[in-house]
Amino acid sequence: MNRTYNTGETDESLRNEYNPEGSTMRKAQMRMLDMLLYLQEAGRKCGARPRLDGGSVLGSLRHGGFIPWDDDADVVVSREDYKKIVDYLEQHPHPQYVVQTNRTDKGYYKEWATLRDLNSEYVSLEPVGSRDWRSHQALRYKGLHIDIFPYEPYVIPWMQRLAAKLSCVVNFDLAGRYPMLAQGGYMFLHNIVFPVFRITGRIFGSRDCFMHSYGAWFYEHNPRDAMLPLKPIVFEGHTFDGPADPEKLCRIAYGNYMELPPRDKRNRHNTEIKIW
Repeated sequence: MNRTYNTGETDESLRNEYNPEGSTMRKAQMRMLDMLLYLQEAGRKCGARPRLDGGSVLGSLRHGGFIPWDDDADVVVSREDYKKIVDYLEQHPHPQYVVQTNRTDKGYYKEWATLRDLNSEYVSLEPVGSRDWRSHQALRYKGLHIDIFPYEPYVIPWMQRLAAKLSCVVNFDLAGRYPMLAQGGYMFLHNIVFPVFRITGRIFGSRDCFMHSYGAWFYEHNPRDAMLPLKPIVFEGHTFDGPADPEKLCRIAYGNYMELPPRDKRNRHNTEIKIW
């Protein structure tokens, strides 16, 4: 396949520019592919079903795998299965990959887990002392990662936005600067505020509106029929669980998702990858 895109670029030219074979980016993507396969196997063993999400679904539809400039991957799992897979990953340690939560890394305050590679590192290119730099430096594990997001129905959108703002204060304004305040803020939000939001959502929210769980800073409202039941999706030649309607999800998140964004909008983390 060598599709020509709206920018005049082709699959071949994108590969040559961003992730040619043997490049650090391509090595990183292949490492993350192995991590995805490991997560898939872990899910089978513990009875959870992680599925591809976000840019990984977009990449599958548009590029057959990783978006050429993408240096991470995302999965989601139902809130009911989230604890299963996180507990399994903690209780069955892998020699190279580690699950990162606030239990395994006290500098990590996110409301989702991350699978980290121990044989690589993201080096922050943010200005030294900036809030993004401090947040990154506070982490114990800094390797290539797969984010594992819980998602659920009944989320009230304005509450999700408020939850995200509160979580960002902890993750960026307090992390790396006031560690005790950051840990206290995380525990307060995680154990009190967000559970109250969740109870409120069960009363006033919609069963057919799915969002990332409270505290994630992602705001797409996804209808049930686009999410469930899970269906196979091919990514880098491997079959994973995907959403019921990946095209619909990508239209919601990205609009005309088959068009490439301008070069200056190709979202890459402001980091350098080291891999060994």
